[in-house]
Amino acid sequence: QEEIVHVPKIIQQPRHHHIEVEQVVEVPVPMTQEELVHVPKVIQQQRQHHIHVEEIVDVIVEQKVEEVVHVPVVQQQERIVQNPVEIVVEVPRPQIVEKTIEVPRIQIEEKIIK
Repeated sequence: QEEIVHVPKIIQQPRHHHIEVEQVVEVPVPMTQEELVHVPKVIQQQRQHHIHVEEIVDVIVEQKVEEVVHVPVVQQQERIVQNPVEIVVEVPRPQIVEKTIEVPRIQIEEKIIK
């Protein structure tokens, strides 16, 4: 006996992934800014009067007298300076070596032979 079996057919479908993303964005907000402004104040003052007075004063003025001055010319000279220096030097002294040599002494004997 034959039996009919239904096999399901597999169909691939594209999957859609939904990912929630949170993003923080800074948006500039218009701000009100205070500004201090100094306004000058107008004050009325009394005017001062200036009176010019002319005064004549005798001032002593220095007088300059010219004078010819001869300045010597500096010349350099080389000089050889001798400075005596004392140096202690050890010099070998000649030594006298004394040797005693013994020389046989010859004695002359006189013998009378008969």
